[in-house]
Amino acid sequence: MTPEGSPTESNLPGNISRNETPNEGSEEVPEVRNMTSKEILERAQEIQASWYRSSTVERVLKEANMTPEELPGDVTEELKNTVQFEDIIRTWEFDSQNKQVVIYASPALNEEHEKELSVVQGRRVGDWTFTIIWEPYVPSFVRRALDAANMTLDELPDEVKEEMGKTVQIGGVRKWELDPQNNRVIVYTYFSRDAEHEQEVQAVQGREVAGWTFNVVQEQYVPAAVRRALKEANMTPDELPDEVKEEMENIARFVEIGGIRKWELDPLNKQATIYAYSIPEKNDVDAVQGKQVAGWTFTVIHDLEYEKERERVVAELLQFQKDHPELQISSFAVSPTEIWVWVRNLTPETEALNGTTMHNRTVLIDWNIIDYALRVAREEAGWM
Repeated sequence: MTPEGSPTESNLPGNISRNETPNEGSEEVPEVRNMTSKEILERAQEIQASWYRSSTVERVLKEANMTPEELPGDVTEELKNTVQFEDIIRTWEFDSQNKQVVIYASPALNEEHEKELSVVQGRRVGDWTFTIIWEPYVPSFVRRALDAANMTLDELPDEVKEEMGKTVQIGGVRKWELDPQNNRVIVYTYFSRDAEHEQEVQAVQGREVAGWTFNVVQEQYVPAAVRRALKEANMTPDELPDEVKEEMENIARFVEIGGIRKWELDPLNKQATIYAYSIPEKNDVDAVQGKQVAGWTFTVIHDLEYEKERERVVAELLQFQKDHPELQISSFAVSPTEIWVWVRNLTPETEALNGTTMHNRTVLIDWNIIDYALRVAREEAGWM
C-alpha cells in the first residue's frame, strides 16, 4: 500500500533540510561532550526555541506574501529576536519599499516585555528600520467581528470593546456579530442546561453600553457528524427539533454505543439512523434503539462492513510501517475520515505525507518536538 502521490522534498521548521543538524545554517552548533542530563535538557530547550523562532518568522513572511530570500539574513535574525515578545505583539508588517519592519504591539499585556521591546524602536539593521506601533489591546474575536462588519477599530466605542472582552467569559460562545446600523452586538452561544451559564446569558441579554445593545442568541450544539448528515439530507439545523438535536448531542458525548461512523437523517419518515462500530460488550444500544423524541425515531445499526474495512486498513497500515522504516512511524489512529500518524522524527518524507490521502482518509502527521529536540541534543553530546 502506498499513499496517493509520492513524497517530495520539503523543509523542517527553521529551514532544516534532510542532511542538516537542526541548527545548521542559523546558528553554530556548539561542540558538547560529557554533558549532564540537566545540560542535555537545557540544550534541547535551546534547540526547540530556535525551531519555534524560525517557524514563526516563516509564518509571518508567508502571511506577508514574502519569501525568506526577500528579507536580508541579518534582518531575519533580528526578527527572530522579537518572537520572544509575541505575547504582546499583534502582528508584524513589512514595507519593502521603505525597508521597514513594523511591529504592532499592546503594552498593557506584559510591562516587562513592553520595556524590552521598546529597545527595538528605531533599530537599524542594514538598510532596514524596526518600528514599534503601540496600540490598545483588542481581543482577536473583536477584530474579526469588526472586519466582518466592515468597521474600523475607532468606529466602535471603547466601552463596547471593553464590555465584549468581559462578555467573552460566557461559555460556549461560537461567534460575534456587529450591527452598526442598529448599534447591536450579537453574541452566538451554544445552549447549555447549566444554571450558571443561563445566569451569565441573562446578565448580558439586553445590556446597554454606550448606546449599543447586547443580544445573546443561544443555539443547540450540533456535532460535526450530525452537521454532515443534515447537509446530505438537504436540511438546516433549524429544521431539526431542538429536542432531537439535544438527544443527538447526548448520544454523541455520553452514550456507550461504540464509535459512530455516521448519522443518516430521513426527514420524510422522521428517522435518525446511527451507524456504530466497535460496540463494547456492555453498551447502551437497547436504550437508544427505537427511542422516540419529538416524533423522530432513533435506530442503531451495527456497521459490520465498516468494522471489516477498518481491520483491513489497520493491517495494511502496520505493513506500511514495516515497509517504510525511514518514516519512523510509532503508531496510528484510524477514524472514518482521517488517519493520524505519530512519528518519532519529522523528516521531509513524513512531512510530504501530511494532508495526502490513504484509504479515502486524510493523513495527519503528528510528532513531539520536545522528544526530537532531546534526541538531537543527545546526538550532539555523543550519547547516541
